[in-house]
Amino acid sequence: MTCCPVIVIGHVDHGKTSLVRALTGIDTDRLPEEKARGLSITAGYAYLKRGSAVIDLIDAPGHESFIRAMVSGASGARAALLVLSASEGVQPQTLEHIQIVQALGIQAGMIALTKADLVAGADRANRAAELRASVAGTCFEDAPMVYFSSVTGEGFEDLSSGLSGLSGLPKTPGPLGAFLAIDRVFVSEGHGTVVTGTLLGGALRPEDELVLASTGQAVTVRRVQVRGRDVHVAQEGERTALNLRAIASGNIMPGDVVHAPGVCSRSPNLDVAVEIPAHASRSLRHMEDVRILYATSSSVATIRLMEARQIGPGGRGFAQLRFAAPVAAFAGQRAIIRCLSPQQTLGSAIILDPAAAPVRSGKVLRLGGLKAAEKGEVHALAAALADENAGSARLETIARLARAPVSLVRTHLGDGFVEIAEGMVATAANTRLSAEGYLTRLAAYHQANPLKLHALRSDIRDSRLAPALTDHAETTLAANGAIHLTGAYVAISLHQPSDHLTSEQAARMGMLEGQLKSGGLSPSGAAMLIREPFDEDLTELLIDAGTVIRLFNVSLKQTILLHAGAVRDAARILRESFPGEAAFTTGEARAALKTSRKYIVPLLEHFDAAGITRRKADTRFMVSV
Repeated sequence: MTCCPVIVIGHVDHGKTSLVRALTGIDTDRLPEEKARGLSITAGYAYLKRGSAVIDLIDAPGHESFIRAMVSGASGARAALLVLSASEGVQPQTLEHIQIVQALGIQAGMIALTKADLVAGADRANRAAELRASVAGTCFEDAPMVYFSSVTGEGFEDLSSGLSGLSGLPKTPGPLGAFLAIDRVFVSEGHGTVVTGTLLGGALRPEDELVLASTGQAVTVRRVQVRGRDVHVAQEGERTALNLRAIASGNIMPGDVVHAPGVCSRSPNLDVAVEIPAHASRSLRHMEDVRILYATSSSVATIRLMEARQIGPGGRGFAQLRFAAPVAAFAGQRAIIRCLSPQQTLGSAIILDPAAAPVRSGKVLRLGGLKAAEKGEVHALAAALADENAGSARLETIARLARAPVSLVRTHLGDGFVEIAEGMVATAANTRLSAEGYLTRLAAYHQANPLKLHALRSDIRDSRLAPALTDHAETTLAANGAIHLTGAYVAISLHQPSDHLTSEQAARMGMLEGQLKSGGLSPSGAAMLIREPFDEDLTELLIDAGTVIRLFNVSLKQTILLHAGAVRDAARILRESFPGEAAFTTGEARAALKTSRKYIVPLLEHFDAAGITRRKADTRFMVSV
């Protein structure tokens, strides 16, 4: 079975409801007020079954006061049936409905010329030509046209057959999973909360887990109905009712969305492509408050244009819609832009990024990504997003804007991009350049500071690049053996400070070693030792060579430098003084080594860390060699 949701549009009193009732036997005016006034105020739903085709007909209210209901009904429709009174012709609301259908990307289906019994046979050809001319330049200019009368039944077969043929229309691009914009909420006695809408993006079954977009609450589907009957599965494009478990009807409102996990984003900012038709009454202005209608939602947003102060009739551009509260949407979703006063349709928008960051500066970079997203160019999109975000882009973001699964995006990017971290990519060129730049900066550091063993990694990293890109450069260079990483420090692997020592510096380093050696376990403090400009670097070279041991007295917050020979002698003396597993206290060790508490505590801690001693409560003992 194939199905297709079709929105029935047209001016008020042109016979949409009567036509639907004649085709399906279903009266779409379900509310007492609608029956009393003879005027549809909400979208009505019926279906036409013919062979293996099922056409879900959404009867849109014709009056201008119910445009939101019309747009809500059109959510998910793939085709449209334009209802024109053969006797009255095109009216203002007819044109606005056509404009909305075009803006929502709905394909034109058919034109029904209703009240055919009021037009004489001799006048029909001329009348049809006039009406065809009146929709020239719209998506209906070439649509099949059928005279129809709900009074005489004329045109029933032709219209029914033509509509059933619409079931073969291709599905429009949608979300990457089940997405149901809610147009009705009610309580079914004995069953609980029920929501209805046109299902997009994927199938739904009983016991499926969904997310209520407005709150993020997880909900479970208890029962699924399609066209009033329980089913095991509802397919994309079908009018669907979901009985939800463990949620009160008062916690869900029309305009909300239930969707499969991960399918839909929720944000106060939507990046969009805007189009203002040539016949628009005026321009769309930067920072203007407008009403945005999409799916079953209606909200006021401030529009921030990215390329100009206004977009005039016939113009296009990119903008960000800013809402007072987060809204739920998916990339590729279409929206209607309406003036707040007077209330009229001004233009349309395609949502490109439903989870956009607030746009401030750098709009040129943002525009590159939006233009690529609009065209569906995944490579250009990934490159633009990387440019906007300091060289790296998230696969999840690329997939969201490209309207494709992450796995497909990863495959599509191929060798031109490198996954520099889990879920993060950069162009292959940028990864190469970042590594080259890193080496260049590090080499420059070594040239300016030839006696320093290494540089702080934070000093070499380029703050203009994404941290993940620099991390990847460091990891790659270290894996290739080009650099050596030690905690917070980095050095080119071939860098040897000793190769750059002058004879004077070599002599000074020997003198420093001699001072420490003669000081034994009570040497001069570092402040007394390091006096000349390069003494600190020379001392670091002695430490790196293992000639000098650096210790820390935590309580005194002091650095202690001991000659390695003195440390080895201390270990020997302790072994001789406390043989085997003879326990000794800190005081006893201090006495044996004839030093002070300032030195003995960090020295014993060094021995503990090196496995020379082992601490037990307040005593230690020497570890067997």
